[in-house]
Formats: sequence, C-alpha cells, structure tokens
Amino acid sequence: MRIERSTGVEHLGTVRIHGVRRVLELDSGARTLTALKESVEAQKIERDSIDVILPKLAIVLPTKNEDLKVFEGVLSGVPHDCMMIVVSNSQRGEIDRFISEQEILSHFCNATKRNALIIHQKDPYLGKALAEAGYTEILDEDGLVRSGKSEGMVIGILLALLQGKEYVGFIDTDNYIPGAVWEYAQHYAIGFSLTDSPYAMVRILWHYKPKISGELYFKRWGRVSEITNKYLNHLLSTKGKFETEIIKTANAGEHAISLSLAMKLTYATGYGVETQEVMSIFEQFGMLPITEKTATEKGIDIIQTETINPHLHEEKGEEHLLQDLLMPSLSVIYHNPSCEEETKQLIAKQLVELECIKPDEAVPAQRMIPPPETANVERFTSILEKHLVDYAVPKGWSLWTRLPLLARKAETKKVVFTDLDGTLLHPVSYSYAAALDSLRELQKAGIPIVFCSAKTRLEQQVYREELGIKAPFIVENGAAIVIPKDYFHLPFSFSRTLDDYYIIELGIPYQQVRDKLKSLPDKCQAKITCFGDLSIEDLAKLTGLNLRMAALAHQREYSETLAIQGDKKQIRSALNSLKEIGLSYTFGGKFWEAYQGGDKSKTTKILIELFRLNFGDIAAIGIGDSENDEPMLAAVDMPILVQRADNRWKKLKVQNLQLVKGVGPEGWS
Repeated sequence: MRIERSTGVEHLGTVRIHGVRRVLELDSGARTLTALKESVEAQKIERDSIDVILPKLAIVLPTKNEDLKVFEGVLSGVPHDCMMIVVSNSQRGEIDRFISEQEILSHFCNATKRNALIIHQKDPYLGKALAEAGYTEILDEDGLVRSGKSEGMVIGILLALLQGKEYVGFIDTDNYIPGAVWEYAQHYAIGFSLTDSPYAMVRILWHYKPKISGELYFKRWGRVSEITNKYLNHLLSTKGKFETEIIKTANAGEHAISLSLAMKLTYATGYGVETQEVMSIFEQFGMLPITEKTATEKGIDIIQTETINPHLHEEKGEEHLLQDLLMPSLSVIYHNPSCEEETKQLIAKQLVELECIKPDEAVPAQRMIPPPETANVERFTSILEKHLVDYAVPKGWSLWTRLPLLARKAETKKVVFTDLDGTLLHPVSYSYAAALDSLRELQKAGIPIVFCSAKTRLEQQVYREELGIKAPFIVENGAAIVIPKDYFHLPFSFSRTLDDYYIIELGIPYQQVRDKLKSLPDKCQAKITCFGDLSIEDLAKLTGLNLRMAALAHQREYSETLAIQGDKKQIRSALNSLKEIGLSYTFGGKFWEAYQGGDKSKTTKILIELFRLNFGDIAAIGIGDSENDEPMLAAVDMPILVQRADNRWKKLKVQNLQLVKGVGPEGWS
C-alpha cells in the first residue's frame, strides 16, 4: 500500500497525535530488487510489513441483530491471517438470531479453513468468570454482562489477550462493503508498523459516509463526528498556545489498539466509548504524573488514517445520532478531569441548542468500565477454560495452546532484592546465620534472591556460592548488573561478557573514578581515606573483614569506597567537593561510595523488567537498612526496612515502607 507521509504531530505529555494520513494505493506491488525513489508525498508500506502484523491482530466483530447477509459479507472481508472474535448481543429465544450467527460463522470457517471465536454477551459462564475475576463493574444485577457496545468490546479485548494476540481491532458488522472491511484491517497493520511504541492506537477516518435518500449521496463527514471533533480539538488547544484541528476521528468505530494499551484504558458505556478511549489516554499519559516507565520512554501514538473505500451502513435515525451517539461522546469530554471550564461551557451550550438537555439541566455523566488489567486474568481463565469448546469455531480446535504466559500462570511470581551489609549480613559480625532458615524457605519456593549491594562482584560471588544462589545480582551500588548466561531465555542488551556472565554496565570504570578523586581540592579539610590506597591488612582492620574478604573488597571495578573523618561541616564540604569533580556518592552506614553513572533504582528496574519479560508478572520485594538502599526500595512493589545496629530504623522517604523489628538478618528473617 502507499500512504501519504506524515501531515504533522501534536504532543500532549507523552502522547503523540498524528495528523490524518490518506491511503493513496491499496496495492503498491511486490518488493522490487532495486529500491525505487519514492515521491516526497508518499510512503510505500511493503506487503511483508503488513503480513508480520496481521497474524498478531484479532478482529473483534460486535453484533446485535444485524442483517445476516451483511454479517456474512463482513466475515468475508476480514483478512485470512487475522483471528475473528464475534461478540454477539443478538436475540435469543424462539427466533434465535445468535444460533443463526453461529451457523453462518461455522460454515464460513469450514469453507475457508479458518478458526474463530463466537460468544454471546449474556453467556452465564462468561458472567461467572468475570465475577470470579473481580471485574463486576461490567455486570448487571443478574450477574450477566450488561448490554452495550463497550461491554462487548471489553470482552473482545480479554479474549484477544487470552489468545496471545498483540493487537485488537474493532469493525462494526453493519458494513455493507466487504472491501472496506478488508481495507480497515490493512490500515490497522500499517499503523502498528509505523510505530516503535508498545502503546499505540490506529483510528480510521472514512473517505465518504454515503447516505441513501432517493439516490446514493456520498457525504464527506458525519454530523456527530464534526461536533465531537470540534470539542476534542478545542480541549487539546487549551493545553498549548496554538489552536489545532488535528483530531478527525473522535467517533471512530473502526479502530485498533495494542493490547498493552487496551488493558490500561478506562471505557465508557454506550456509544461514547471511542471518544472516551482518547480521553483516557489524555488523562493517563498526557498529564503529570505519568507513572508508567515504558510510556515515558516510548510514548503513546494515536495514528489516524483515511480510507479509499466509503463506509456504507444502515441509518438509524436522527434521534439515535443525538441521544445515543453525540450526548455520550460530549459527556465523556465534559466530565474528564483534563477538561477545563471553558470547554465545559461550550459543550453544555451545544447540547442545549440541539435539545439534548434543557437549559437548567446538568450534562449527564456516563458509566465507566475500569481498565481490563484490573481483572484477575488468571481467575477469569480458570473459570472460562472448560466452556471454551462451546465458543470455538469450527468445533474442536485447540484454543488454549495459544494462551500467553500471563494467562497461564497460577500466581504472581515473587522476586526478592536484598542489600547485604547491615541487612542480610549482620552489621558487626557479617554473619547471615539468623536469616538462613528464611532464605532456604524462599529457595524451596523457587523465589529468586537478587543481591543489590555496594559489595564488589567478587565479594558477592562468595556469598552466592555459599548460599547456592543462582539469580542475577547488582554490584557496587548499581554500577552494573551481572546475569548468568543461562538465566533468561529472551535476548537482551548487555555491555560485555565475562566468563559465564552477561554484564550490563551503568557506571564508569574504577580507574576513571580514581583519576577524578585525585583532583579533589586541597582545601578539603576532612580526612578522606580511599580503600584503594590501603593495604589488605589495613583494609581488614578498618572494616572488620577477614583478610580473604578484604582482598576481594579491594578489587573494585566501578566505584571507590571512602572513609571520611571530620565534623559535620567538614564532611559536608567534602561531599560538595565530590559533586564539583563530577562524582555521586551514597552512605552505607559506615563508609561512603563515590561513583559516576551507577544507579540502584535504575538497575533494579531493569532487572524487574527482565524478570517480567521472561516469567510474566512479578511482585518485587526489597529489603534494606540504610539511605544507600533508598533507590532500590523505591523501585520495588513491597519495600521493607530492617533495624540498624542501634535498634533504630533509618528515616527514609519511601512510600508504603514496612518497618520490621530485628537488626540486619534477624529482621530479614
């Protein structure tokens, strides 16, 4: 396919809203051996780029009592490599439209050698599974899924997740043109191929929306879309200094979302769902604070494309347009926390003029459905699994061989990050004996134990071998992560290899730190002793380590340990001097660490992400004793602080910090 090049981008926080890009050619030909120079106006999307996306894309087809011939035509337009998920809320009973839909889908899949899912919104087992998963906001008083388009879309999202898909697209089943359905799926694939972000949404602008009024009239814009776009753009304009009209797809029923993003969005019930998706993105990722790391690094892309095929569907009347479509769409803008007073007043005035509300009447709020990620997916899976044979088309194909790890696991995996000196190791004796029983229980349960310490790689190796610990470890206060080569099965970036380890380095080499320390100003009045300047014997005396461990502590690779003596003013002056020469520092309770580039928080987060990529969702637990551990404790899900040698806890600024009694390993246990 060929598509127009980018027509501009608006930014809101980490959100990038791309201008509409028009498709110029549905088939741009096979890849040529010699690349042809493209026009400056056009970008060619190769077939193989589209073909990579389509098998990862589930197409959700919400339907309710649609014409069965039209429904069959929609099926024929969905690309062969996309999985179809039909979510029906059609009539049951003596005249059972749902059974007819099942029969049509079954015949189609048998004839075309395809697999699909079809489920009724009021299926009692579906309601039970959602209730058990704690996702009751989607259920009615009878314990069944409420009637509504957005409820059907959320069901489609959950089923796409359980089938291991990466993207989910939505296509209405009242579309009279199968070629348009095919084109929509191509647009979805093109959009996702144009972004590197795992958080992306592709929204389609119809080239024409024909109406039948004695003759076929090709109308350029829908009335509801014009109005909703107007106020969504007005809201966006208030967030910057320039007016914008970049949003053209506020009511795009045909759209697709990456599963990573779809699981995080809040959905509105009724026909305000498409507008609410955009508002949820603005609210979560367009305003501070933004807590999602990947969103901060990669951003969120809202990609808009314009079709060649017109969109021809059944007309449902003016009252349907205003009350069922426009009112909910403007309501979700009006009631969103990001909407300021000026936009609210304009929306209320518009609704009064259209007689949607009375002059003294408040704009009604829409019911919201929380993000699907708040549901217990494992519980949902376990309940629904035995009934999936009833949803599979053709009967008997093996759905659950495709389940992702997230939906298979029995429980969230735990990982323990622990400091050594003063935490797992006693602050005086350096013994871990008091924590040994608890440590063995963790190992028996298969819970990884990650050392995160100021100690050197060689020092930590001794304790890892003594305790039989195989997990990766963080050395010299976050200067580097050391990962056994056979530990993670998925590839990742690393700085170098050493023996049987991959090493991810954040800190500069030790010798560069030493060179910087030589430039400390002579005016520094505090006495500063560098470990690198001491003999092994003197180091053992200063630290209380035995000669073997003192020798290993001497072999630093990224940081220098300092003993700083003086009064408070002199010590503060010495620390300021370290900053002046470009070094950072932390205090471990006895000694200071000088380094550049190391970061306990960042290395902890990197390891957490590697654990999640390889083992699914995890709960990270962190245990420490001093301010040196604060970055690590702030990065985990459950931070724990043990008492120091004086039986007190260090005051740290860490949210949800749990204080446990016991000095070092006694508290650790």
